[in-house]
Amino acid sequence: MTKKIYSFNYDFYTAQLEFEVDLEKFTEEMARETLDFFSWDYDKEADPIDEVLKKYALEVLRVGGDSSDYQIIHSWNQEGFAPIDGSMGIKLTEYSGIDYQENDLEMEVKDVL
Repeated sequence: MTKKIYSFNYDFYTAQLEFEVDLEKFTEEMARETLDFFSWDYDKEADPIDEVLKKYALEVLRVGGDSSDYQIIHSWNQEGFAPIDGSMGIKLTEYSGIDYQENDLEMEVKDVL
């Protein structure tokens, strides 16, 4: 059984996540199908599994917020993406979401005439 661990950190460890990928279940062909489904811009010379895992990471960050990895896995129902519970070869094994803080929020107010 061939497996790889893909670890990502976002914005100097503002958020981190990790996937375990079973390459016997999740194949290059499946990765290409996902990339083609969305017509994404990606490096066509690179390994398609590497490229699609970047897209998975961005989607987890987009929907994950400050949820736990358990919550994300069990609520994951993203069109065009395989489940991330390991059933199709991709398993989200670690996620530390973005902890939004009010003092990091910038606000601009304009008068309307």
